[in-house]
Amino acid sequence: MLARTLTAVGMVLALAGTAHADADSIVTVGLGTGVGYLHAAQPGASGETTFVNQGNLRLKVASFLGLDYSVDLGRDVQSADDGELQFGAKMRLSALAYLIPTSKVSFYIGGGVGGANASELFQISSAGNSYHVGAGLEVYLSKHISVDTSFYMVIPGVDSVSGHVEQQLALSASSAAASGSTSVNEPTVGDYVSPKNYELMVRFFVFL
Repeated sequence: MLARTLTAVGMVLALAGTAHADADSIVTVGLGTGVGYLHAAQPGASGETTFVNQGNLRLKVASFLGLDYSVDLGRDVQSADDGELQFGAKMRLSALAYLIPTSKVSFYIGGGVGGANASELFQISSAGNSYHVGAGLEVYLSKHISVDTSFYMVIPGVDSVSGHVEQQLALSASSAAASGSTSVNEPTVGDYVSPKNYELMVRFFVFL
């Protein structure tokens, strides 16, 4: 799905012109807004899809490095309850590396930290933390305007994973004791790191 999305956007929008969104400047700043959705599921539960309406501030340095700060404008995202995994984030801070920067289209990879508030963006084990890693495509419509699409796999934060593991082990031990079994079902990495948990976005940027 990611490959089809990026390819379609690139082929359609790259035909819009030959200009670039200030891509050759040593430092440039862009203001953006976008829409998309977050799809995530607690282990053993069906997936839940949530609409995302973002505001973005993007800093690009030397055409191949970037830093993106985003805020979900549509809702308050709180820390998950005890025993639940934290996938959503009110704010995200992402480091970007433009692997193929051109004057028409730039492909990048990125990753970073999400949080329920600004202070959690600089921590990795707070209650509201989540992490994300993925890729995106930026298509330049004119010297100062671009359209960007990205796919990020969303990974729950250490704090929520720790709480979930403790809860699942306790429930499994209790069930085993009640049934007389000696085996305990332990959570696996796949319960927490999965491409089925993702955020897909399309954004519009104006570079200053």
